[in-house]
Amino acid sequence: MERRGISALPLHYGHPPEYLFKRAVKLSGIMAEIIVDTYGQGELIRRLADPFWFHSLSLVTGFDWNSSGTTVFTLSALKEYLSTRDLGVKVCGGKASAMADMRADLLSSVETGILKEDDKEYVYENARRIAKIDNSLLQDGYDLYMQFVVVSDRGRHAVIQQGMNSEDRMARRYHWLIGNERVDVEGRYGLSADKTSLNVLDLSATESRDNRSAIVASVREGEVWRFRSGAQSTLDNFSLPFLDLSGRVNWKKLRDLYEYGVDDFEKIYMEKGIGKSTLRALSYIAEVIYGPKASFRDPVKFSFAVGGKDGIPKPVNTYDYDRAIEFFSDLIREKDLNVREKETIARSLAHLSQMKTNFYS
Repeated sequence: MERRGISALPLHYGHPPEYLFKRAVKLSGIMAEIIVDTYGQGELIRRLADPFWFHSLSLVTGFDWNSSGTTVFTLSALKEYLSTRDLGVKVCGGKASAMADMRADLLSSVETGILKEDDKEYVYENARRIAKIDNSLLQDGYDLYMQFVVVSDRGRHAVIQQGMNSEDRMARRYHWLIGNERVDVEGRYGLSADKTSLNVLDLSATESRDNRSAIVASVREGEVWRFRSGAQSTLDNFSLPFLDLSGRVNWKKLRDLYEYGVDDFEKIYMEKGIGKSTLRALSYIAEVIYGPKASFRDPVKFSFAVGGKDGIPKPVNTYDYDRAIEFFSDLIREKDLNVREKETIARSLAHLSQMKTNFYS
């Protein structure tokens, strides 16, 4: 299991034009089919879990150069194409109501032989854990509203989800590479964004490991009750320069966890009713009592083929788009080409593309 990275994107609304989406279904699907045919399902999953490669794919399909809509556009196009092919790969979930259909999509993967029945439950539970990790343990100001899981019959899967900060009108995309084993909270690969955010609590960071252990101890030993007096339900009277503890704390749930005898951090953060404010308060309490600090570092890394729908960097050239679809379709039909020959063709295409770009610049 590995969190492969996070991308930051401006928040855009609206729908892609029909002519562009139909072409994107063909082009992105054909490219995915070539990767599976040449390198296998596992390599396609690995690339989709890479935020930089994924963004490059969205640029190739021509939706936009940096829009929040690149995520749902690219994965919806792939989902439609892969649903008509027997490649051992399927896209599950989506945005809004499609996100709620995750379990049904995973069941369909079992029916088509991509997943085993037991693996389906592992993937579903891991998707829930990852959603809670990126939404509550990583408190970067973004709330999840979209989750895709790309599953394969090779036991490796990509989780790609997106959060929204409506105040800043920005979105962040989170990437994970997982297997069928239980997901742990650590394993971040990086975050691609144009800027870092301040006061980002990251309880999923390696640097927060001791703080997480202290949280478990403070709940198990009942130490949290030292910070509640009378009917107080917030931690407004306790503050540190880098903490905002004005949110409500779910003391009832903490009492339930104490009486249960919790001994595992996952049982705390996955408990229904334990949200961002309570986890933030627990992190502070654990530091005050036991000493270990949590990470407050935003895990950020600073990070055009046929044009984009908004004309950036140029308008979509449908003639070039259709020729690209035709070329890659022909390449798929050449099943007798070996891996080296296909790689040679790919390098030649990249060289020609660079020559053309230099010529017109």
